[in-house]
Amino acid sequence: MVRGVSKTVIVVNDTGSRLFEKIVFYVTPEYGNLSAKQLKKAASDFSFHYGEHFTRDTLRKRVKRKKRIRMALAAGFLLLAAAIVLWIFL
Repeated sequence: MVRGVSKTVIVVNDTGSRLFEKIVFYVTPEYGNLSAKQLKKAASDFSFHYGEHFTRDTLRKRVKRKKRIRMALAAGFLLLAAAIVLWIFL
């Protein structure tokens, strides 16, 4: 038995990747009323920019940024602790 199912599907054939030849997007029903142009743009933006987040250089930058944030937070806590100690003893 075959039932009629109405889904909005977008197929991207040019993925911009050597690994993947095709990407299939199933659009959620709440966004199915968008125009074909808007859906195509969203799908191509996602597929072409998806790999940028996982290149080795961007991962290194992300790790360095996290280290800097941790160091800044540690320095801030140390300064706060020093200020509290000075406030208590002075």
